[in-house]
Amino acid sequence: MYLRIKEKLQSHEAQYFTLLAFIGIFMMAFCSYTSPAYYFDTSPDNNAFFTVGKAMMNGIVPYKDIFEQKGPYVYFWHGLAYLISHRSFIFIFVTEIVVLVAAMILTYKLARLLKLDELPAFLVAMLSPMLFLYHPYYNYGDTVEFFVLPLLLSLIYLIFLLDQRQLAVNPWWYFTQGLFVGVVFLSKYTLLGAWIAFYLAFGGYLLVKKQWRRLGQVVLWSGAGFLLATVPWLIYFLATGSLGSFINVYILFNTKVYMTSSVSFFSNLIQSTILVARFYLGDVLFFILGVGGTLLILFQRTILQRKLTRALYLLIFLGNDLLALYGYQTGSLYQYYQLVYFAFFVVPFIYLLQLFFKWVRLPKTDDPFVILGTLILSFFLVLGVNNNVVSSRLFPNNQAITKKNTRKPQQPAQVEFGQIMRQQSAHPTLLNYGSIDMGFYTAADAVPTAYYFQNYNIPEKAAPQILRAQRRIIQRHQVQWVVLNTPAKQSVREWRGNREVPGRISSGNLNPGTSKLAKTLYRHYRVVKVHRQVFEETDVQYWLFERK
Repeated sequence: MYLRIKEKLQSHEAQYFTLLAFIGIFMMAFCSYTSPAYYFDTSPDNNAFFTVGKAMMNGIVPYKDIFEQKGPYVYFWHGLAYLISHRSFIFIFVTEIVVLVAAMILTYKLARLLKLDELPAFLVAMLSPMLFLYHPYYNYGDTVEFFVLPLLLSLIYLIFLLDQRQLAVNPWWYFTQGLFVGVVFLSKYTLLGAWIAFYLAFGGYLLVKKQWRRLGQVVLWSGAGFLLATVPWLIYFLATGSLGSFINVYILFNTKVYMTSSVSFFSNLIQSTILVARFYLGDVLFFILGVGGTLLILFQRTILQRKLTRALYLLIFLGNDLLALYGYQTGSLYQYYQLVYFAFFVVPFIYLLQLFFKWVRLPKTDDPFVILGTLILSFFLVLGVNNNVVSSRLFPNNQAITKKNTRKPQQPAQVEFGQIMRQQSAHPTLLNYGSIDMGFYTAADAVPTAYYFQNYNIPEKAAPQILRAQRRIIQRHQVQWVVLNTPAKQSVREWRGNREVPGRISSGNLNPGTSKLAKTLYRHYRVVKVHRQVFEETDVQYWLFERK
């Protein structure tokens, strides 16, 4: 066993994978806001996950004691990040590196299944980060969509194995896919489209063909993986008396309130199809790899030889794309939802590069010049599709950090306010008013004490209890600190919210208005600090209030 492991580690592939790991570290250091190269991760979603994970690790039960609408795996993983480092995303950064490296390795494996030699397969894997880090679909990093990419690639890989092995694969593959279904179901269930299509189509085929043994194998092994991922959470919710709250928030709130469309199933499907079509027609590269590439896979029999596997690929492609946007309308669509589409760019990307490598006639053995040149090109392409680095420490005092015109080193509002709160309070109590978590809970190391610790991207009339509860906390001055934001040129007393979308968070994560709240706020709280910085191209002013 030891000799076998040693032989594996000394193999050519192991050397490739080691280099891919270094590439992953380097790429993520520049592209993800969770990287230590950034002053602070200012993403509202990332900080919301971290805040709920922190609360969870302090005995607060998600959905029951604190409101947030993602799945429990998201909060558990960020809770682990909190245990490792109370005020940084270093654990999430490491996780993102692992995810990117896994996606590159699976790209390499897929290329090998497509009969590429080791060197061209490795070069394809080196170039693939351009697909996985494409901004703004990969925005700040740390999204469920990004973490799902290698899971989707593993499903695509399984289809290629089924094609080449006459449907006879190790049953552990089904166990793994069942496990992934459970994890994704309890993270963000709208990303399950590919697996739903796969199991319905493949199970239906086996049923029609009366392949009972294989059908039983798929059901039993997949079911075992699914139960392993879900039963522990069922036990947790039952033990904490929060199963009803979980269903009300994660299932009902998401489908009845957070998804913006309330029309029929068929109408939602048509709406989703329109959004998907606009995505592919909006960029030449997406059209070539998505539409052209999928047609290539369907009609080019050298890629997938069996009609069944070609049909499976088409169905998981459509299921993935349509369900990811199901129930959303154009005005409420966030581009990072569509990052999962990029998993289906990989096989066409491999095929097109295979044609190119045949044309240029690559050397049969490893060529340091070719590898180094491809590495430089890959980094160049990633910087071409992802410019997050301009907000990093490599660009001191950039607008995402401060609008102050000075050469003196500055920190973002989150870090600046966090230091003040920690200096004044060993255990600060804080309310983030009116917007999605802006990172101040993280910077202050504050455990939320309010059920509605933040606001959400929905109209106030859809869930009036959220802002109503937050205003009540301020009226009763139940927390020591209040943080809110306004446009740069408006005060708390002046900011009335966006009139085009009244009662809803607007561009720049700006709250729905503070003017009506100002009188009560200033009666019980005083301004401690004001800080300006740019968020999502909006000049925002952040306000820190302390209880009098």
